[in-house]
Amino acid sequence: MPRVLSLQTSFNSGVLDPRLAARTDLKHFYQGAAVAENVQSLPQGGMKRRPGFKYVDAINAEARLAAFAFNVEQTYLMVFTNLNVAIYKDGVKQADVTTPWTTAQLFELQWTQSADTMIIVHESHQPRKLVRGSSHTSWTLSNIALTNIPQYDFGSGTAEPVWSSTKGWPKTVTFYQARLWFGGSGSRPQTLWGSKTNDFFNFDFGDSLDDEGISITLDTDQVNAITSVYAGRHLLIFTTGGEFSIHDAPITPALSAVKRQTLFGSSNIPPKSIDGSTLFVDRTGKSVREFLFAHSEDAYTAGTVSLLAAHLLNSPVDMDASRGTSTSDANYVYFVNGDGTVAVFNTLRAQEVGGWTKWTTNGTVEGVSVVVEDVYFLVKRTINGVTKRYLEILDADTYTDACAKVSLSTPGSAITGLGHLDGEECRVRADDSVMANKTPSSGSITIERNADVVEVGLNYTTKVQTMPLNMDFQDGPILMRKKRIVKVVANLYESLGVSVNNEQMVDRIFGAALGKNVNPYTGIKELYLMGWTDLAQIEITQDDPLPMTILGLGVEVEA
Repeated sequence: MPRVLSLQTSFNSGVLDPRLAARTDLKHFYQGAAVAENVQSLPQGGMKRRPGFKYVDAINAEARLAAFAFNVEQTYLMVFTNLNVAIYKDGVKQADVTTPWTTAQLFELQWTQSADTMIIVHESHQPRKLVRGSSHTSWTLSNIALTNIPQYDFGSGTAEPVWSSTKGWPKTVTFYQARLWFGGSGSRPQTLWGSKTNDFFNFDFGDSLDDEGISITLDTDQVNAITSVYAGRHLLIFTTGGEFSIHDAPITPALSAVKRQTLFGSSNIPPKSIDGSTLFVDRTGKSVREFLFAHSEDAYTAGTVSLLAAHLLNSPVDMDASRGTSTSDANYVYFVNGDGTVAVFNTLRAQEVGGWTKWTTNGTVEGVSVVVEDVYFLVKRTINGVTKRYLEILDADTYTDACAKVSLSTPGSAITGLGHLDGEECRVRADDSVMANKTPSSGSITIERNADVVEVGLNYTTKVQTMPLNMDFQDGPILMRKKRIVKVVANLYESLGVSVNNEQMVDRIFGAALGKNVNPYTGIKELYLMGWTDLAQIEITQDDPLPMTILGLGVEVEA
């Protein structure tokens, strides 16, 4: 005789690898989702529709994004393109500066910053410094005059400078303990150099006194070309063959022992510090690892944080981290994949929170940079049959992509400023109501009624699907048995336009005034379903640009 039991889930573990579909022995199986697309995993549990991407500017070239923060008010976004860097503040271009780096070299650039100066390195070019002047529009890029460049005998019997146009220049850079550190070069890929203390461009070894320059070569049993040097709890050195650190404090020519910690190897993407650890993409591009100091071992470990959602990583090409904002206490790390999708990791290690979701858009994401609280993406799109590249910013108050949000001084129906969307069918929101689709022409559209605030942009669909439902009946688990979902109980927060297994939950209740906006709903909604299936999964979708937060689901199942 069929029996009915209930099951609840809050999606705390984010999306799970499909290879875990039978791992009912894991607690994550009951807290995770099979699909979580275009949603944010919340640290408190549940999932929310991801913010929209608001249009900033047309780049129309391959680019690399970088953040420059002098202080919390004076922050800038650097957009490196072929032989140029454009500098933006609050989404407005301030200046263009000529550079020596070609498009092919952009993705090998590394940089570090101190006060108003950014140090930029590439193995084919002498290191340069980008300095902010007296205003937002005043910037200067110049060669760094390095003094007392270290010497090395490359086999000719005569010592030569280790850095030059023929021997190559430093590949990686950071500041640590009042020294400027260079890691690896074209001819010395395994060597690390530290400047004199408080004399950043002077590498004089002198008599090896404590404040003089340092040279360290990673002589190990395999090639360990340095991919990044990072100033963390200790000086961290990431290489193609493993991860190293120097624990001495302070580091001096006499006290500079390099200790190998782990053997995973790292990609060329610079690591990021988040939530007390340092995250890096390993050499294979298939795993994100957490480089974390273990006091019990007096050493670093590099456990994977992407094991449960490894399928979301596809040869990442860029990453950055957002460490909480004025509107959210969540930490998010954004991994831009080679296929143009974004894998988003929500982490709060002290509370054992770690959930992954997948973001897609009508185009491909090529780069990311976080400037304090602002998250910028470089997106390649096809607009009216033409390939474009746009700089866009994550905006929690928008619900579409490449969007423009226009505030009118007086209510009106003519909306302008949409030239970047000409010829492309767009979704329209007017004063929080979804309107008929419009296709901008000559940068403008006309909507059906007057409004104060209008958003126009490209649509994206959200989808959350549960893992196959399982629970233990008296005669055993029901994972592999025929079953029927009797009822779904959704715990919603400020949500509209939510569908469950293609059945839309009603937004407007009987008796509500027509012609007025429907307020987002907070509370419990129930939906009865029919049909027997094998896996019995719940799929939550939202096709319209509306708010949605799913705090949890309750499901009654008959087997």
